[in-house]
Amino acid sequence: MGGFAMKTIFAVAGFVLLAGSAQAQLTNAAPRPAPEPFHETMFGQDIQDDWRWMERSDRAAEVTAFIRASSEHTVAELAALPGRARLRDRINAATQAGVRYSDVRQAGGALFYRRTDPGAQLAKLVMRGADGAEHILYDPESGGTRGPAINSYSVSPDGHTLALHTAAGGGEVGAIRFIDTAAGSALPDRLEPVWGEFEAQWLDNRTLAYTRMAARAPGVDEMLNMHVLVHRLGSGSGDGDAILGSGVAGAPNFVPQEFPSVATAETSDWVVGAGSGARADARLFVARRADIIAGHPSWRVIGDYSDRLGGGAIIGDSLYVITTNGASNGKLLQLDLARGGTLANARVVMPESNAILLAVAAGGDGLYLLAQTDGLSRLFHLARGARRPVELRLPMQGNAVLLQPAGRGGGVTFAMQDWFTAARWFRARGTAITPLGLDSASYGGIRGARQLRETATSADGTRVPMAILLPPAAGPARPLPMLLEGYGSYGINSAEPFYAQYLFGLLETGGAVAFCGTRGGGERGRAWHEGGRSANKPNAHADLIACGERLVQLGLTTPDRMTVMGTSAGGLLAPAAALRRPDLFGALISNVGIVNATRLGAAENGANQFAEMGDPNNAEGFRALLAQDAYQMLGSATDMPDTLIIVGLNDHRVTPWFSAKFAARALNRFGDRRLVLIRTDPEAGHGIGSARGQLVEQYADMFAFVLSQADAEGFARR
Repeated sequence: MGGFAMKTIFAVAGFVLLAGSAQAQLTNAAPRPAPEPFHETMFGQDIQDDWRWMERSDRAAEVTAFIRASSEHTVAELAALPGRARLRDRINAATQAGVRYSDVRQAGGALFYRRTDPGAQLAKLVMRGADGAEHILYDPESGGTRGPAINSYSVSPDGHTLALHTAAGGGEVGAIRFIDTAAGSALPDRLEPVWGEFEAQWLDNRTLAYTRMAARAPGVDEMLNMHVLVHRLGSGSGDGDAILGSGVAGAPNFVPQEFPSVATAETSDWVVGAGSGARADARLFVARRADIIAGHPSWRVIGDYSDRLGGGAIIGDSLYVITTNGASNGKLLQLDLARGGTLANARVVMPESNAILLAVAAGGDGLYLLAQTDGLSRLFHLARGARRPVELRLPMQGNAVLLQPAGRGGGVTFAMQDWFTAARWFRARGTAITPLGLDSASYGGIRGARQLRETATSADGTRVPMAILLPPAAGPARPLPMLLEGYGSYGINSAEPFYAQYLFGLLETGGAVAFCGTRGGGERGRAWHEGGRSANKPNAHADLIACGERLVQLGLTTPDRMTVMGTSAGGLLAPAAALRRPDLFGALISNVGIVNATRLGAAENGANQFAEMGDPNNAEGFRALLAQDAYQMLGSATDMPDTLIIVGLNDHRVTPWFSAKFAARALNRFGDRRLVLIRTDPEAGHGIGSARGQLVEQYADMFAFVLSQADAEGFARR
């Protein structure tokens, strides 16, 4: 149990049965971490934090033991529910409908992609040559033992070398390795530690730039002080030249929590540098490719965070960039770098319209721009020499994702999907869109399920979009077990269609799922994001509550059959809404959630969140975080719903002690009459690198909890 005395942390022994529910199948586990009084005053606010001790590194073993012991109890009780085995089988079947393709790239005349086969736990990396033959370049399950999962990859322009990022244990901190694509063999170079989101960027066929984390050491936050380095193949694992990041001489200034990165394109001799993080905008710079290869770039500043710059692409001397500065839905600008072009004299290529601009990619034949209107994707093409883009006819209605350049003259590749259709891959070249022959298999067992698009009216009269997935043959008057999810952060659209394979088991079992597009997301452009960000997060709380009320008004569910869920940054949203309205939500799921926002400054990856959520080091930011902090709200709450808390013990995005503190305080205040359950997987992180089987078991437990709280057949609590 991690080497601590049980009696010093657990205030009671035995199981806690809920009051009035002597026959309840679900109970709270024995562990209840004891409070240790702690009080402070922050910017005039009295803060009581009796589980502050859980943040201490020298007591991490106690926290881990509490999480593990609680999880063992939770998992055992959920497994005993009669309907869980069938639910688990349905989820498992939906994830093995057939081969799935993802992350498609084209380079050197070959296609590269991740392929997940039926029965596989993790995706393989595959190359398909001009002859159509497939060659497996990396299989994490080869040899009978599970190796590190793929996080990201990139391919040299000639297609001869692949830079592959992998990480073990469900985490995202790992190493970049290299593969000779012709021989299928590994090269000796190895670069680490690297965060999985940062792909290696090829400067030529033998030289690349990559973002490296701080060196691993006790007490060091690896998410701070990252640097972009230049690496030459064959130089082993040496550091290379630092060209961007905090403290790099001759480069733009960076603060420690900023993430430096670069982006290269075959269509230009310019390289784009960026300073970014967990926020909607980036700072942008440009430098000549040859100077970067030489290790001595002269960076030219293009724009700062106040310019609200988003996605961009570069062709020749033209830099194209999306900005939401004065244009909530975004507009596309063109800068002539050869003539010293600036944002002030940039040409507007595509003015603001009802299309929300999302991404832009450079094909050898021009520029491609991805947008969205009312949750449906649109694609535009700006041919070389043209003044205005033209809209292309997409092959299906749905959500287009992962727009990528397809090499010189190759146009772009992208995928399309909807709630019930798995990713289908296409190439756009000019005005023609053709399939790549990489259509993922869709699950046929969910036939008859349907989608509704609805709106809810928030407290201030704002109309909030909502997508609802209903089970096959669901009648409108039937109260259904309902899972309502909200996210509302970073300007991300959480109500747009995605292939919902892990949700199909819940739908087949008679449940329903709703996605509430609260303010703070990107459902209606930049103004929508700002309306629910930081100090405006209470607007998002009201939006989520309105979505719950609307589901009841529609007769689709009742409060006692509805579970509200927030994942990651959704921890700023769903738990707070549930504490405000425990009468509306019968249950709550906090999934790897940021539930103690005022302590971001003490958390790994916390400083990276200040721009989006609030800076605890000043009065304004601290008050904004306090309005989102569910852990602090527990101190004055009069009630809470039954709650399931999902924790990733190997999570580097959201520290596990956020959830541990929330659970401890909830047990202390309401554990005699409310469920406060914890579920974890020691080999899981934030969920991104988890194996299929791990996710199947996690979703089976989550949905068993949802159905149990709704007293569904086979899951009734008594």
